[in-house]
Amino acid sequence: MALSQDLRCRIVDLVGTGVSRRRAARHFQVSASSAVRFVKQAEQLGHVDVKPRKARKSRLDQYRDDILTWIGEQPDLTLQEMSGRFAREHGMRVPLSTLDDWLRINKITYKKNRTRQ
Repeated sequence: MALSQDLRCRIVDLVGTGVSRRRAARHFQVSASSAVRFVKQAEQLGHVDVKPRKARKSRLDQYRDDILTWIGEQPDLTLQEMSGRFAREHGMRVPLSTLDDWLRINKITYKKNRTRQ
């Protein structure tokens, strides 16, 4: 878990007053390596912002075209039905949670309401 922006700034500010990195780390109850890293980042980049995480690849990414085709053919396709199609057409078991996560990450949604029906 990333430390807050405020805490990072306070550590850098305290070190800027002449306190050692390790002492600042003890003062704010963080690891010494974190304090060293924050000060180094502030010196090199001029800020202590949290670095963005790299996007993770999913095993479903290679089947994107198939998934979009299935949804195009049957817009109200359920996760259970999609999982069954994976088993039939690709011979692989895909848990519902994996499908749900992949659809959310790729911003593919279907809201069941009266307007769409």
